[in-house]
Amino acid sequence: MKDIEKGQNLKITVNELIEQYSWLIAESSVQSIKKHGKMQTKTKTSVKAQLKEKFDSVEYVAGAGKRKAQFILGNYLGDKGTYNPYKNNGGSIAYDWTQVDNMIKNQIAKYSNDKAYHSISYIVHDSLKIEYISDAVSSLYENFTGFKTLENGNAEYNIKKLQETLEWFERYQLNNIKNRVKYILENEDIDFKEKYMALKSNGKSMKISQKKYRESEEYKTYITELSKDIKGNSKMNIPHVVSKNINHKFGYINIYPIFSFIDTEKFSNEDFDLKEIKLELLRRWYKQGIKKEKKESQKELKKEDQFYNVESFFNDLFKNEEYSRLMSKFVKLHLGLE
Repeated sequence: MKDIEKGQNLKITVNELIEQYSWLIAESSVQSIKKHGKMQTKTKTSVKAQLKEKFDSVEYVAGAGKRKAQFILGNYLGDKGTYNPYKNNGGSIAYDWTQVDNMIKNQIAKYSNDKAYHSISYIVHDSLKIEYISDAVSSLYENFTGFKTLENGNAEYNIKKLQETLEWFERYQLNNIKNRVKYILENEDIDFKEKYMALKSNGKSMKISQKKYRESEEYKTYITELSKDIKGNSKMNIPHVVSKNINHKFGYINIYPIFSFIDTEKFSNEDFDLKEIKLELLRRWYKQGIKKEKKESQKELKKEDQFYNVESFFNDLFKNEEYSRLMSKFVKLHLGLE
């Protein structure tokens, strides 16, 4: 290992970073680079963030031809301690994902050598011990006897619309945890086999090649990017729009990787409180709902809409106390907190 003088500038290759200056970055980043033989995109982002804690300037230069990938580091600031990925670096306070990460690792340990393949969504639901939202809505249907919405002037049950709304809310929250699964798989020393699947419109899944998966992912990113400026309640329809476009181009509505884990027993731990994780998820879910409710209540109707006394189901959800009570009850039941 080599030392660095305060104020010193450095130009080092990625290999030199992990062999001679590994103390500059987290062990998980070092292991990820060694495992994959290169820096994957998220690892590179993490490494740059860690180096910016110790240098005034950090520039990454990709390899080309005989030139190896390298970092150009300016003005070493001295030892500022271990990098903390949860530190508040401006803006809103970053959430400490330590407990969530430990929960995910513990779940991955349970899959060790089971020879089965697990999707990221499955890992998240299994970790939290919750049902998929569609199953939850069906199994908890009896709790919705007081829920009705106006359809053609008559009070009728509309579970499908409720399910769509709750799916949108849950997707928003659980995506954060899914991203933690991806982060752990990329940055921890976890051995696994990977396959790629496509979900067809008839509900059946089929295996696809890595090349086809990459093509589909790139197209999915492209369509999602085109949809990013959609505002208001229409955001709920973005996943459906993306699925429809993927189906039109490739013949299936979704693509996803699945993983089979090898010798992961070492990640077994009890360093997390499942109830506390669920309560935090609940707090965030409510905060999101309150923010949306406030936004809806302050919204003025467009001039052309003032002639029509028509409210969308999504607006009603936040303006009608009955819907709000239902939302509260469902979320608590779904998370196993009631």
